[in-house]
Amino acid sequence: MRATEYEQAGVSARWLDAPHARNAYDYVLKYSHPRRYGLNEQSVANIHRLIVESQFVADAWLRTNFPSSGTVQIVYGEADVAVVESETFLQRWWAVFVPGRDDAVILHNLSPAIMFYCHEQELEIGQRKE
Repeated sequence: MRATEYEQAGVSARWLDAPHARNAYDYVLKYSHPRRYGLNEQSVANIHRLIVESQFVADAWLRTNFPSSGTVQIVYGEADVAVVESETFLQRWWAVFVPGRDDAVILHNLSPAIMFYCHEQELEIGQRKE
């Protein structure tokens, strides 16, 4: 279903097979807060939050706070992980997330940057502590 949504949004993605998706999901659990939607302050530094009220403002905020080079893994769940060019993600993030439904952790492959998108139109960005 998500693969079709990505295609309809004009976003080229590679979807991980079940074992690799599960591995990505297990990895992001340590960066997710255990009691609320968002990033975990114990494993993520410099967390900044934005409540999305304007796509224009959110686009500018993302471009300022998240790298455009490389790729990202968008982890929705244990069997649902997409790999997308970071620049494409920054251009089309609003077309792939569905308000009221999606929660995702986004991992950047060339930096410790990590993002959380909450279904309530909230974004958090931070730096993974290794």
